[in-house]
Amino acid sequence: MKKYRTKPWAKGLACGLFVLAMTVSVICLGNVRWLAYHGGYQWEGTRQLVEEEEAVWVENLTNQLADGYRAYRDGDQSLDVKRYVEDENFFFTIKDLEGNTLLASDTLGDYREKTSWSMQVGGTVQWSHIDQYYDSYEARDLALDQLGSTYEELQNVSLVEDEEGYRLTADVARTVGKETVVLTGFLRSELSPTGQVYQGIQYAENMGFYRYEFLAGAILGLVLGLLSLGFLLWSAGLRQEGSEEVSLRWMDRAIPTDLLIAAGAAVLLLGFLPVACSSGWGTSLVAFGPTVLTMALMGVVLAMALSLVRRRRGGIGKENLFFPRLIRPVRRWGKALGRRTGELLGKLPLFWATGLGFLLLCFLEGLCLMGCYYGGGWVVLWLLLKVLEGGLVLFVVLSMRTLQAGGRQLAAGHLDYKVSTEHLRGPFREHGENLNNIRQGIQHAVEEQMKSERMKTELITNVSHDIKTPLTSIVSYVDLLKKQAMPNDQAREYLEVLDRQSARLKKLTEDLVEASKASTGNLTVDFQRTDVNVLLTQSAGEYQEKLAAKGMDLILTPAPENPAISADGRLLWRVFENLLSNIHKYAQPGTRVYLTCEAGENQVTITFRNISATPLNISADELMERFVRGDASRNTEGSGLGLSIARSLTQLQHGTFSLTIDGDLFKAALTFPRIP
Repeated sequence: MKKYRTKPWAKGLACGLFVLAMTVSVICLGNVRWLAYHGGYQWEGTRQLVEEEEAVWVENLTNQLADGYRAYRDGDQSLDVKRYVEDENFFFTIKDLEGNTLLASDTLGDYREKTSWSMQVGGTVQWSHIDQYYDSYEARDLALDQLGSTYEELQNVSLVEDEEGYRLTADVARTVGKETVVLTGFLRSELSPTGQVYQGIQYAENMGFYRYEFLAGAILGLVLGLLSLGFLLWSAGLRQEGSEEVSLRWMDRAIPTDLLIAAGAAVLLLGFLPVACSSGWGTSLVAFGPTVLTMALMGVVLAMALSLVRRRRGGIGKENLFFPRLIRPVRRWGKALGRRTGELLGKLPLFWATGLGFLLLCFLEGLCLMGCYYGGGWVVLWLLLKVLEGGLVLFVVLSMRTLQAGGRQLAAGHLDYKVSTEHLRGPFREHGENLNNIRQGIQHAVEEQMKSERMKTELITNVSHDIKTPLTSIVSYVDLLKKQAMPNDQAREYLEVLDRQSARLKKLTEDLVEASKASTGNLTVDFQRTDVNVLLTQSAGEYQEKLAAKGMDLILTPAPENPAISADGRLLWRVFENLLSNIHKYAQPGTRVYLTCEAGENQVTITFRNISATPLNISADELMERFVRGDASRNTEGSGLGLSIARSLTQLQHGTFSLTIDGDLFKAALTFPRIP
C-alpha cells in the first residue's frame, strides 16, 4: 500500500470511491432513519409501514373531503363533492346524527382502513346591535370578553366614557341553524394500480422490502468511505515517496484556514441534509436531486480536508488566518480597557468595588428592561447581559471553591498542598497567595517542631546511654557489698536504700531508652500469630499475688473463643506488664481489677479497668504523655512513661490504644485486627 501513496491514479480512484461510498452511505442512512422512525425495523415492520401509510392517506383524503363538503354547504352549489377527491381507491359517506345518508360515493364496498369525525356545516348568520352602559371600567372589559366568547363576529365596536358611565356599542353576528354531520372516509380493500394512494402504499412496501439492504449499504459505504479518506489523508501533498517536499495547491494559500474550517463544517452539515429530509423524495427510493447534491458536497468536503492536511504538512496552517486579523484590534482595545479597569478597581476596597459593580449591572439591566418594554432588539442585549452575569457568578463560585479546597487541605494538615492561583484574579489571587504563605509558615513551624522533638528524643537517648554505664557499675558494686558482712544495722539499712534507689534509677533509664525507641519506631517487630487469651492469662498470673498482697481481687474474663492477632508476643507482653504495673501502683487497695478480652468479627479488644486510689484530675490525653503521672503528689515510684510506652508499642503492632477516665474509674482498651 505504501508504494501507491504518490500514484495519481491511486489517489483519483480513492477520491471517486470516497465520494461514491459516502453518498451511498448518506442516502441509505436517510432511508434507514425514515424506516426506524416509522417502525420499519420492528417485527413485521413492512406491514406496520403499510398500515401507517394507509392511515395517513385516509386521514388526509377525508380532511380534503371535509373542506369540499363545507364549501358546498356554504353556498358553492357548483362543486361536485363526489369528484372533489380524485382517487379511485377512496370512497366516503356523509350522514346526519340519526344515521341518514346525506351524500356518499357512487360505489361503496369493502375497505381496509377508515376514519370518521363529526363537524358542523350550514346555518345562517344573524346580526344584531348592542348598546349598553357599565358603571366601572372592569365591568365593561368583562362584558367585552363575554361578547367575544358568545358571538362569532364583532364589528363597529365602540368604547366611550361619558357622564353616565362606560358605554359599549357593537354589531354582533351569530350563526344559527348549523347541522352536525358525521363524515367517514374509506380505503378500498382491492386497490387500483393508479392514483396517489396506490403509489404511497407501494412506496412503503418497497421501503420495507429493502430495509436491511439500506442498513447494509449505510454501514458498508461508511466503512469504504473512511478507508478511502484515510488513504487520501495519508498521501495528501506527497509528490514522491521518501521526499519531504509537500505539493501545495492554489486553495491552500488563497483561502484562510479558519474560514476553510468553518465552510467545511457548514458543507458537511449540508451533506447530511438527505438524512433529515429522507421522507420528501417522492416515490423513488433514491431520488436524483439529493444524490447529486450529496455527491457534490462530499467532493467539496474531501477537497477541504485534503487542503487542511497539506497545510499542516507544509507548515502554513497558522500563517493565513482571517479571524485573528479581524479581532486583533478589538482584543487589544479590550485588554487595555480591562487593564485600566482592573487598576481602578484594585485601588478600591473590596466592599466598594463590589457595590460599584452591582450598581453598574443594575443600571445596564434597567436600560435593557426599558428597551424591552418599547420593543426592538433589546431582548438580545438583556440576554447577553444575563450571560455576562452568569459568567461573573461562575467565576466567583469557582474561585471560592478553589480557595475553600485550599483551606480544607490546610485544615486537614496537608501542608504540601499548594493553592493554584493560575486562574484566580484580583482579591481571589491575593487570598490564594496568602494561603500559600500560611502553608509555608505552618510547614516551617512543623519542621522546626519535629526537629526539636528529634533533638529531645536524641538527647534523652544519649543521656540515658551515658547514665547507663556508671549506673551499671553502681549496681554491680552494690551487689558485691550485699555479699559482704556489714559492721552494724545502720550500714545495712543504708545499703538497702542504695540498692532500692539504684534499681529504680536503672528501671527509669531502661524506660527512657525504650520510650525513645518506641516513639521513633526503632524497635524491630516480629509479627507472629498470637493467642490473646493465653498471653493475657500468663500476664494476670504474674501479678496475681502482687495485687492480692494489696487487697485487690483480679477478675479475668477471656474471650469465649481463642481469638488470634498478628503481634510481637514480647512487645505485647511489655504492654500488658506496664498496664498491670500501673494498676499495682495506683489502684485503690481492697477493690477489684477487671481484665476482659472481647472478640468481634474483625477485631479483638483487651480492656483493663480499676479504681484509682487518688483523684484523677487530669484528662486521658494528658495522662498518656511522657513523664505525666496521675499521682500529682508523686509519692509512688512511677516514672510517668508506662502509658506512653504502652501506647507506642501498641501502635507499632498496628493496634489502637485508648484511655478513658470516668471519675476514679481508669479504663485502658487495646484493639487489634483479628486474623482467622
